[in-house]
Amino acid sequence: MASDRPDLPEGFLGAQPRFSELKLRTDAHDDAEIHISGDNNVIIKLIAEESVKVVTKLFQVVSDKELPDFTFIQRKDKHNVEFHVSFPENGWYKFMIFALKETDTSESLPNVYNYLIYASDLKDPAQGYAKTFTKFYADCCYLYEPLTLNAKSKDLTKVKFQLDVPNANKVAVHCVQEWFHLVQNDGYWEGTADLSKYRGKNSKVKVMANYAKDGNTYSALLEYAI
Repeated sequence: MASDRPDLPEGFLGAQPRFSELKLRTDAHDDAEIHISGDNNVIIKLIAEESVKVVTKLFQVVSDKELPDFTFIQRKDKHNVEFHVSFPENGWYKFMIFALKETDTSESLPNVYNYLIYASDLKDPAQGYAKTFTKFYADCCYLYEPLTLNAKSKDLTKVKFQLDVPNANKVAVHCVQEWFHLVQNDGYWEGTADLSKYRGKNSKVKVMANYAKDGNTYSALLEYAI
């Protein structure tokens, strides 16, 4: 019940001291306490005047368990950052954002903003998001689908992939020894892959990009496990 709202330390919710120093501002969900019902996904957005690197932490309050698989970070450009968050079950969650200027070489990112989220009447349990590699965020790649893909996905015979990959020469989906090459259409890279024979084998499905016209070297952008 929402009445079970957890007690939080004073000053925990909302913007932290470094938020304004880094010239950040919220673009959605200005209220640091969010209540969602039904759909198991919330998209939180930040605007950055200067490009920042970010990491997040999501905690289930009742268990104090961190849930790294249930957050996904992406951006279309250097100034607009999206955080996709989903929830394994109903209840209260703490979502913490850490950020630092992208040019800063420090590996310790300060906490800049905290949310308290209450999820209720969820239609479907969360499945966990794709794993991203450094180049995906650094190059402002943007994934439209699939945000989630695993052994529980309903249909793996024709999985559709669609994403932006700036400056890529080729983009492909790789699983075990198979390659499924995507095509560029209206600026997007898209295509389908039949992954049904890999279901339940914990096979790694990677989205890879090639940036050299005369080379065959691919960089990993995303990874799923089916």
